[in-house]
Amino acid sequence: VFKSKLNELIESLTTKKIFGKVEALIYTIEFQKRGLPHAHILLSLNEQDNIVNASDIDKVVCAEIPNIQTHPKLHEYVAKHMMHGPCGVLNQNAVCMRDGKCTKNYPKQFVENTCESINGYPLYRRRDNGNHADVRGSCIDNRYVVPYNAYLLAKFNCHINVEVCTSVKSVKYIYKYVYK
Repeated sequence: VFKSKLNELIESLTTKKIFGKVEALIYTIEFQKRGLPHAHILLSLNEQDNIVNASDIDKVVCAEIPNIQTHPKLHEYVAKHMMHGPCGVLNQNAVCMRDGKCTKNYPKQFVENTCESINGYPLYRRRDNGNHADVRGSCIDNRYVVPYNAYLLAKFNCHINVEVCTSVKSVKYIYKYVYK
């Protein structure tokens, strides 16, 4: 099932061009401790389709819980697949916690508009809009959403973390990670 979904995902990215024309694609499959595979995929888009500003980022990446009234299925998928934790004050015993702090830096801060950060990854829009999801016994908000693409999440109904790399520093890290 994993390999079939991965092949279809790569076809969606390259042939169907859901993010634009792909100039280069590289991926690696990694197996976690429990034996579950996941893929790290790095895309380079052509110059016309490059994601260069916050408006472009917001078109392809979301880090908010959809409204349950207007998008009930997407809300369900985000709550099921794209929520981190809960951790921090909600669960000090979470596996991501080390020395009283989440190693993945959750919960993130609320941000009204997507903007660049110093590490090459954008600070995605996470508004304090009252949307929440019940996840593993906790009511959590947009600060715990893992960035995703709504089309890919709805199509594959599984965890697909989507990040935009906006600097050489972040791309260098991704290449290093893919080749390790």
